[in-house]
Amino acid sequence: MAIPILVLSIIGFIYLPWLTLRPLSAGDWPYLFTENIRAFSWFPEARFLWLAPYYQIITKFVVTVVGIRWEVAEKLLWFLPFIILSAFSSYRAFRSWISVLIYTTNTYILMIVGGGQMGVAMAYAIAPLVFSRLSFFLIVIQAMFDPRIALLTIVAALFVTRPKVKKLLFVLFGVFVIHLYWIIPMIFSPSVLGERLSDASAGMLKFLSFASFSQTISLLHPNWPENIFGKVYFMQPEFLVIPTIAFSAFLFGSEKGKAIPYGLLALVGAFLAKGTQEPFGGIYTWLFTYVPGFWLFRDSTKFYLLVALAYAYIIPKSKVPSILIVLLWAILIRQALTHELTGTFQPKPIDPEYIKLKELILSSEKSSSFWVPSVSRYAFFSTEHPAIAGQIGPEGYIIVPWDSRGEIFLTERQYDDTLRQEYIASVSALPNLQRDPAFTKLAVWKIR
Repeated sequence: MAIPILVLSIIGFIYLPWLTLRPLSAGDWPYLFTENIRAFSWFPEARFLWLAPYYQIITKFVVTVVGIRWEVAEKLLWFLPFIILSAFSSYRAFRSWISVLIYTTNTYILMIVGGGQMGVAMAYAIAPLVFSRLSFFLIVIQAMFDPRIALLTIVAALFVTRPKVKKLLFVLFGVFVIHLYWIIPMIFSPSVLGERLSDASAGMLKFLSFASFSQTISLLHPNWPENIFGKVYFMQPEFLVIPTIAFSAFLFGSEKGKAIPYGLLALVGAFLAKGTQEPFGGIYTWLFTYVPGFWLFRDSTKFYLLVALAYAYIIPKSKVPSILIVLLWAILIRQALTHELTGTFQPKPIDPEYIKLKELILSSEKSSSFWVPSVSRYAFFSTEHPAIAGQIGPEGYIIVPWDSRGEIFLTERQYDDTLRQEYIASVSALPNLQRDPAFTKLAVWKIR
């Protein structure tokens, strides 16, 4: 019983910061006002792509019908289910608590959830169950969160378990039909997606290839631990212990024959996860250019999933004692245990001035707000009250945000209040503006 208790304690302690009434908005994860959620349609909207049934409709029901506010609903619908599902599915698939530890707390998934990519995270959480069962229902659910992760999971299952092709084709066809609600608008109105998925050049592909092969084979995310986009760390050699333990299973572990496909899966996943980085980076560019649908993987780190699945199976098969693996793992991810991770792991309260600003904006039947230099994540906006960063109508507001997360006014990736003061001074010098003294943190001007 010692290992299960230890593993669950580590997982619980790492994700403890999520147990708060503060919003977890960070990175790609938004803050939603009740008014925003109330405006959601009861039918899937193409702008939400595959996430519409859950992110849009279920959220609308929970917040507007049940009456649970967003700060609680986001945990109940996304963050807590991620923890439970990733632990449950990895245990059901691999029957090892070491697998649960590896799959639920590796640097890749910690950076994903820390950056607020919860659609990817939920698809990742379900992946071991899909991988081991390939049931129609599970694939539909996984594809609802992220069809790219679902596709990779199916490829992994084909690589290792070799399911019946006819059954799999039937399942894939069914999933395709169910997802026509966003596929059809995408085909006939490509602007629905814009540049988010399909418009990626070879230069962008190279820019998004952050990880080296030594990092991917070590299940080490290139942004670990700060998770700052574009800030890539050098290889942290202590993480080489992970592939060392994993591939030692082929020499000294049990079930060596069964482990071989998983070892190959790890190598393929690590090779693709590095993107256009050497060695043989041109292969990824070729796949991206000529393989239909491969443009979905312009962010090559999605292939870390294959490495995580493979290691979750292989490492428990090694001869290394479980307690030693747990201790080594705790040392490797020590920044998570000391709560040094950023993003959703550092919840910030929404400043009351943003609530006050929302009420001010809603006091006008129609108005627009102009944010300098960019729209804050806590800004309220709607169809009648757009928030823009380039033009403004005759009636509206100009706002310099209060940057509580330190993500807008940056010098050398560090928060710099001098920049914010420069923006305030520049706007203050403009004619026909009246600053609202009710706001002391936000800088708000009414157009006269």
